[in-house]
Amino acid sequence: MKALALGMLVLISAVSAAAGADDALAPFVADYDVRYGRMGVGTSRTELSRAGTRWVMQSTTNATGIARLIASGTLKQRSEFDLLADGPQPASYVFDDGTDDTDHDVKFTFDWHAGRVRGTAEDRAVDIATVPGLQDPACMQALVLARLRAGQEPGTVAMVEKDKVKYYRYTFLRRETLKTAIGDVETVVYRAARDGSDRETITWYAPKLGFAAVQAQQLTAGKRGFQTYIRRLQPGD
Repeated sequence: MKALALGMLVLISAVSAAAGADDALAPFVADYDVRYGRMGVGTSRTELSRAGTRWVMQSTTNATGIARLIASGTLKQRSEFDLLADGPQPASYVFDDGTDDTDHDVKFTFDWHAGRVRGTAEDRAVDIATVPGLQDPACMQALVLARLRAGQEPGTVAMVEKDKVKYYRYTFLRRETLKTAIGDVETVVYRAARDGSDRETITWYAPKLGFAAVQAQQLTAGKRGFQTYIRRLQPGD
């Protein structure tokens, strides 16, 4: 019953945006419409901001219409990270599915000195070793943006998922001009997937908007599932 809600946030995690093009990253606020097939199922907001010496990437997703019968809460995820010379390095990550239950919630702390990720995932204790460049689901998108903005390919990114480290490969597909709610936008299109998995995410990034993600879709075995479409993008504080 929670698959719809979780799928919505998984896709939102893949469509972080950035405003401006001068720095490795820049604060922003982006709003998206979420669809499943032809049906509108929700809205989301993704924000990148500074918090003292650290950065924060957070997303909130709300179901609308008939989808509220399945996902009535507000899904939230938040990553705090340091922006190092070689890219973002996560410090903490929280995912809350918006219900009183905790069986789908996640909370991690990254101890880079000890080389461990500790916390809980779906009510189970987690204590796993870090690997170079390891990301959480939200910070991973900041890393991809930073690399694109620096003129680099995203490449393969290690991400902690529940109690395992998984590797996602980003592959350039094509250039494409999209009609969006914020106008016609020239984009570069990337595919993100794990080797051997039948699930993939296709994302349209807009170079002239600081590589903002203006559209994304999730496919499983070639069948389209969730999609997100940019509704508004503005600089943050």
